[in-house]
Amino acid sequence: MHTDARRVGALSVLLLVLLACVAATPALTRESSSVAPALAVDSSSEPPATASPDLDTAPAPPAALVGDADLEDALRAAIGDRAGHVSVVVRRFADARGAAVEPGRVFYAASLFKLALLYEAERRIGEGTLSRDDRLYIETEDASQDLGTLGDLPLAADGSLSVAEALEAMVVMSDNATAVAFMRLLGNAEVDATLAWLGLTQTSLNTEELPTTAADMALLMEALATGRGLTPDAASEVRSLLLQQKTRTGIPAGLPAGASAGNKTGTWPGSTHDVAFVDAPGGLYVIAVLTDGDWDWEPIARVSAAAWGVLAGTRE
Repeated sequence: MHTDARRVGALSVLLLVLLACVAATPALTRESSSVAPALAVDSSSEPPATASPDLDTAPAPPAALVGDADLEDALRAAIGDRAGHVSVVVRRFADARGAAVEPGRVFYAASLFKLALLYEAERRIGEGTLSRDDRLYIETEDASQDLGTLGDLPLAADGSLSVAEALEAMVVMSDNATAVAFMRLLGNAEVDATLAWLGLTQTSLNTEELPTTAADMALLMEALATGRGLTPDAASEVRSLLLQQKTRTGIPAGLPAGASAGNKTGTWPGSTHDVAFVDAPGGLYVIAVLTDGDWDWEPIARVSAAAWGVLAGTRE
């Protein structure tokens, strides 16, 4: 998992700050539920408390993947000499047709963890315990994690921006400061509980390791793209944000001109990932490509092109 490289630098400090902010004492267990509020509706009230979703009320999972040998062969051919370094899951929504290559291999999530924050924030907006108009405050610790996007945030004089503005910054620009603020607000353990509610098994925000898998990311992206467990309004907002993603050098780069894809990337030394929903002639599909490369987009674009070729029926 290359933790020797990943635990140095800004993102490792980010996680340490987050874990310190979640509770009065460092808490790396899912029992932690004390969250220091980063958001206030007004100066006299704290945001309303929200309970983790009840596992018994989890939305029905998508149908099990129906393996497609031609698709798997195309993916493996596209991976080529990067075999053993790339994990892939591709699955079409309508009929579950798809393929997977090393779907359960654990990687460092890098900025893919922001997809979990996006889902949790939109879930709470849908249930009414959070509003897009609420103010999210960027604290000193949050700002210290900036990697170059803080100056583009529409911050008010008091250092706040709306939840809607913060979600856009976190997803579209992959801004770190807003992600830190959301993690403090939403609570790492609470987000983990929602991920379990959706059926993810290897992904956690409640540990410095930030583990995830292609299988988990495909499941999360499908929930985001289809609105599984979200209100229609929240689902529409999610898709809009993902379609505005600025980093398009991975999965979108492997698609033909004019193809529509909403994606989220994650990069760090030893981690280059992209997850997307793609609108193809044969129907929407999800694709998750996780690698242990260093900002190495070319294998991801090749895999994306291979998946499109089979599922869109354009492969020669």
